[in-house]
Amino acid sequence: MKFIYRWWQKYGSQLVFGLISIFMAWLVYYTQGALISETLYRLSPNFLFYPQIDRQALYEQRTIQELSNKIVALETENQNLKKIVKYQEKSPDSLIPARVIGRSADAWWQIVVIDVGSSKGVKPNQVVMSVGGLVGKIIDVTPNTSRVLLISDYNSRVGATITRKGYQGFIKGQGTPIGLMEFYAKVADVKIGEVVTTSNISSIFPPDIPIGKVTSIDLNKSPAPEAQIEFTAPIDFLDWVVVDLTEKQPLTVNNQ
Repeated sequence: MKFIYRWWQKYGSQLVFGLISIFMAWLVYYTQGALISETLYRLSPNFLFYPQIDRQALYEQRTIQELSNKIVALETENQNLKKIVKYQEKSPDSLIPARVIGRSADAWWQIVVIDVGSSKGVKPNQVVMSVGGLVGKIIDVTPNTSRVLLISDYNSRVGATITRKGYQGFIKGQGTPIGLMEFYAKVADVKIGEVVTTSNISSIFPPDIPIGKVTSIDLNKSPAPEAQIEFTAPIDFLDWVVVDLTEKQPLTVNNQ
C-alpha cells in the first residue's frame, strides 16, 4: 500500500491530467469543435459580439459603395445616351437607337448583340453606327435582337475613300481598333491623320460615313499601297449604337 501511495503522490496528478487531455481530445473530435465554440460563447458573449459589429459596418460600407457605383454607371449611361440622341437628331436618315446587350470575350472584336430586331424594322445588311462613325452591319435578326458584324472583324470588308484626295480602297478588320486599308491602285499623296469615310461605290454602306483616320502608310507595298486606319467609333467599348433603317439603292454591284 505504501508503494501505491508513493506512486500516486509522484505520478497521480500526471495521470489525471493525461486522462482529462485524452477525454477532451476525444470530445473535440466527437463534437467537431462545437463544444468549445459554445463554451467560449457562454463564457464571453463579447467573443462573437464585436465581429458582428464589424460585419455590420462592413455591410454598410459595401452597400454605400455599391450604390455609388450604380450612380456612376447610370450617369455614364445617361451621357452616352445623350450623345446617341444628338447623333440621331442631326442625321437626315431614319435611325433607331439600340443598346449593346451581348458581347463575347472570345469574339470581342467580331460580333455584338443589340436589343432591337425585326419588330422595329431591322433587317440584315443595315448599317450600324455610333458616335464617331461606322460600327458595322446587321447580319442576323430575331424579333427583338440583332447580331452586328463589327468592322474590326477579320471577315469584314468596307469600301473606303480618303476624303481629301478621293483615293479608293477597302478596309478589312484585324481584330483590333486598327483596320488595314488596301488601295485599288497606286497612290502618291496620303498623309498621317487623313480622314477616311465609306465609299460612294459601296452597295451596302452609304457614302461619307466616318470610319477613321490614317495612322501609318506604306506607299511601296505591292501590288498596292496599304494604310493603317484607326477607327473613330468606340469599337472597343460599345454601349449604345444606332441602326440606319433607310432603304438605299446601290449605285454599282459591289459586295463591300
